[in-house]
Amino acid sequence: MRVIIYTGKGGVGKTSVAAATALRSARMGHRTIVMSTDSAHSLSDSLEVQLSGRIKRIEKNLDAIEVDVLYELEHRWKEIQRYISDFLASVGLGGVTAKEMTVWPGMELMSALLYVWEFSRSGEYEVVILDTAPTAETLRLLSFPEISDWYFDKLYKVFRNLLKIARVTVGKVMKTPLPSEEVLRDIDDLRNRMKAVRSILTDPDVTSVRLVVNPERMVINETKRAFTYLCLYDLTVECLIINRVLPECSDGYFKDKLEEQRCHMDTISEAFSPLKILTASQLPTELVGKRSLETLADMIFKDGDPTVVLSREKPMEIYEEDGTDVLSLKLPFSGKEQVELYKSEDVLIVQVGPYKRSVSLPYSLMNRETKKAEFRDDRLLIRFGGPENGGSGGDEEEG
Repeated sequence: MRVIIYTGKGGVGKTSVAAATALRSARMGHRTIVMSTDSAHSLSDSLEVQLSGRIKRIEKNLDAIEVDVLYELEHRWKEIQRYISDFLASVGLGGVTAKEMTVWPGMELMSALLYVWEFSRSGEYEVVILDTAPTAETLRLLSFPEISDWYFDKLYKVFRNLLKIARVTVGKVMKTPLPSEEVLRDIDDLRNRMKAVRSILTDPDVTSVRLVVNPERMVINETKRAFTYLCLYDLTVECLIINRVLPECSDGYFKDKLEEQRCHMDTISEAFSPLKILTASQLPTELVGKRSLETLADMIFKDGDPTVVLSREKPMEIYEEDGTDVLSLKLPFSGKEQVELYKSEDVLIVQVGPYKRSVSLPYSLMNRETKKAEFRDDRLLIRFGGPENGGSGGDEEEG
């Protein structure tokens, strides 16, 4: 199964590009589904087909869905939804309010990731295309499988044991309901599925992220940051799609805009090289409907297959160099002053700007001291020495 995730700053045309990709994929014979995970859905408008929280057939080989968080709560996490509603009702928030309060930010993408897990098991689709929310929310939720796994490992077992004690003690007299075994089983199920989703997302033969950008300075800067943070979470960015490029003309109203755009196009080519770059021109009319999407797909992919893997570069690698074990993490557009590193037993914590990742180290690197950290060719290289407190001293940690 092939998974293609489109993300970028709000308003760059992610939905149109995702819909065009899905349409081209289906018409080339791939069983395809396109999913919108943005709470402000516009996939229906792009395809000119009314969509909902249920999968709908658009045409041969093509299905679509706009993930509906309330529908997902009622059908996927019944026990969790029921418990939270009962809990809120017990403290005075009942009825519709309790139901609305069970929704948490980013649940649309989380539900979409669970669909990816289901499709991977069933083999129902060959290509899954995600039209995501703007960059920040997408980054938070693409990192959710790994972050949730850390919390499960560190906190959930303790919580579950304390809950068993609470049921036979304070649970006998308190009015506020405690989570049932069914709720805990739902949480366990969520954990196991997120582990599987994590494996799917970080497999470069399966999953790729494609960044959609416009030739504008603010959009370019946000796309750079998104590229960095996606690499931090070990997600393969395979290409950049420059959308809404104005056609060349010598004079007129857009003369200054065209000159500005030429400069930005040069900036993009220089900054993101050697990443594969695809382009699409600004259409003279609004881009809605299948005919317009066909035109967009022709501009971006020419006669090619839009599902072809364009890059398999893994952001994180572990290898040996000059007799030293090295953990290499691709972090483009960042430098030493923007990165913080911490190590605690079997976990290496890497923070870049507001985003933090806990990297679970393999057994061979557990309890090994970090000797040195340096940047080389857009990669953070962390070198490991002998066992910590092993008496051999080793170099002082840098970075």
